[in-house]
Amino acid sequence: MVDYSKWDKLDISDEEEERPKPRVQKFERPQTVTIGQTDQQPEVNDVEMDEDDDDEPFETEDDACQPGEDRREDVLQCRTLGERALRNGDPVEGVRLFEKAMRLGGCPGLEEALCSARAQLAATQSQAVRAAGAAEQAKRLEANHQSNGGLVEGRYCWSQTKETLELNVFVPEGTKAKEVKVDISDTQMAISVGQSKMLAGEWEFKVDPEEDPDWELRECNGKRAIHLLVRKAPMPGGMSVAVWWSRVLKGEPAIDVSAIEGRKRDRQKSEQFAQAWKDAHAMFRESIKNRSPVEVETQSADEKM
Repeated sequence: MVDYSKWDKLDISDEEEERPKPRVQKFERPQTVTIGQTDQQPEVNDVEMDEDDDDEPFETEDDACQPGEDRREDVLQCRTLGERALRNGDPVEGVRLFEKAMRLGGCPGLEEALCSARAQLAATQSQAVRAAGAAEQAKRLEANHQSNGGLVEGRYCWSQTKETLELNVFVPEGTKAKEVKVDISDTQMAISVGQSKMLAGEWEFKVDPEEDPDWELRECNGKRAIHLLVRKAPMPGGMSVAVWWSRVLKGEPAIDVSAIEGRKRDRQKSEQFAQAWKDAHAMFRESIKNRSPVEVETQSADEKM
């Protein structure tokens, strides 16, 4: 054991006692000292301290913790940066930093913060998926409108297949489902929101209405819309003929049905069938033209007796 009692008995001369005592300055944050780069170094008491200036957090290296190593300061730095990322609307970065803080050892409340950040990230991703889906749907509707339907600016847009008609009637923002009324018969339709009639009239052709019409509120072309799907009525006599509509309601703007791709294919098939039928008839007539008549012996009624 070292005996420090001898220091209490040291003789200090008067000259040494007159020397000024060293002044000690306490720093609240890390400081930098540069040696040999400037002609004059500032004295310690010349450094201005800002007691309100917090330390700027920084991310440490993501190396494995050694046994017994204290990484609490690194954990707190990562957690602070993660919380800042969440405030800035970047949940991906927030989750990454919280997970890194957990790998470095964690701290009280960090696991709950990580769960919350993951939930925020999942919600953001879900919104992105819905936005992408809406954009894809809008793109599909636009393609359908250009190919086999139409758009009546500010009122509705529509498209069709051989069997169905798809209609999107634009309604005011904030419209609730309980405010909507949809009436459909085989020849008439009417869609209202509250006391306002949004679209009504006589179908261009008959439809096959259901007892409970298939409709819903959705976004279409960046607007609130009532989406309605109806089936076209089959042709009388069971004929499998596709009827392509030029308009939804009588008196409404019409489209050029000759440009519909499906109609072009149907016409090609009809023309091919007609030509095949014509060729078959020609072959049949040619085959019987050169046939010689064959006599057939028959018995009269008297001979049979």
